Amino acid sequence: MKPRLLIVDDDPAILESLVERFGARGYALQTAVTGSEAVACAQDGVDVILLDLQLPSGDGLWVLQRLAEEEIEATVIVITAHGTVARAVEAMKAGAYDFLEKPFDATRVEECVGRGWERAQLLLANKALRETTQSPNFIYADEPMRLLADQAKRAADSNATVLLLGESGTGKEVLARELHDWSPRRSGPFVAVNCAAMPEALLESELFGHEQGAFTGAQKRRTGKIEASHGGTLFLDEIGDTSPAFQKRLLRVLQEKCFERVGGSRTITVDLRCVAATNRDLKALVAEGTFREDLYYRLNVIAFELPPLRERSSDIPLLAEHFLNTFAEQLIRPGLALDGEAMAALANYSWPGNIRELRNVIERAAVLAESSALGIEDLPPEFTSPLAKPGAGDGSNSDGFHIQVESFRRDLLSKTLEACDGNQTRAAETLGLQRSYLARLLKKYGLTGGA
Repeated sequence: MKPRLLIVDDDPAILESLVERFGARGYALQTAVTGSEAVACAQDGVDVILLDLQLPSGDGLWVLQRLAEEEIEATVIVITAHGTVARAVEAMKAGAYDFLEKPFDATRVEECVGRGWERAQLLLANKALRETTQSPNFIYADEPMRLLADQAKRAADSNATVLLLGESGTGKEVLARELHDWSPRRSGPFVAVNCAAMPEALLESELFGHEQGAFTGAQKRRTGKIEASHGGTLFLDEIGDTSPAFQKRLLRVLQEKCFERVGGSRTITVDLRCVAATNRDLKALVAEGTFREDLYYRLNVIAFELPPLRERSSDIPLLAEHFLNTFAEQLIRPGLALDGEAMAALANYSWPGNIRELRNVIERAAVLAESSALGIEDLPPEFTSPLAKPGAGDGSNSDGFHIQVESFRRDLLSKTLEACDGNQTRAAETLGLQRSYLARLLKKYGLTGGA
């Protein structure tokens, strides 16, 4: 499918140049010279809009307002005249994805439109997935994740026990909830228990319940999580952190569907489906003798291993957009958007904390950002560090390479700024960079200069 690009500019020379450039690169093009024409063209369906802010018959801000009112989904990159960056910021708050400052570099405009097209594809895929799965939380575009989801949907129709494997923060509980929602048990309860969050004695009471007087402090009978999950799904997170004694009691529940409360003698029958999860290697624990082999095979009827986020790089923009929209609604900050450089930084990061870490980073940015346009300066410091790149810290030579590249860039910026007597505009022209992009680089490397 060809990228659909709408170019909106009343300058014939710029319009002709952009049409020639993007036409040669296989884009399906539309053009407009007024704001009203732009809205009319967008109604026919476009992926990316290059929108000049200075237009007759409705300026660029008016066009953005109309696009929002008519719920036309397109990635908008605004074009602003030199020295009017404030208007570009206003446009970003109104929903624009990024901006270009005239006169713009050909390579820069191609890169910007390319990122806009990638974003448009991801948003389209996200929308399609939401419509087909009816799941606002289990988000993916990565092909292995799609295959995993397809298999999980088939597994959900059965009562077979499911074991979810993967690093901490990869979304195991989210998938467990999806398994429940996709299953015939969806009208029943979903009961989650974190097995690593409490000592063994308390865990047994929490899970099995207890009778009055079963132990000191047990002043009345308590119904446990197993009983509460009757007719639904019991999710046991961090199952690898339980003791062999606890595992023996759990095995009986899974095999015979019955149990006794702590301190009780009456056998209680229960109808439940168990989903367990762990970030540990259960086979290794079995070999060590700290995890029961019979329970391992009982749990491992159907197993799914969720990949770490660093192996799902195509899903990072989708997840980031999802979390940003969530926090924008919670914080009542409509129009929050990540610019291209910030999104690239997220995509290049190694994510040791996986999806949970990504969620926290987006929440921090949404809370602390001064404007609705979130840039790389709104991300934590590690996202501008060379060690944030994939492969950093793994003992490979890439660490030294990235450090040297970063050192070279800082030295080049410093020398150019000095040669231009601290004038950032002249320095940007010398380096062939946009003035706004140079300002961001100077901030990143702790350099200063005049106007």
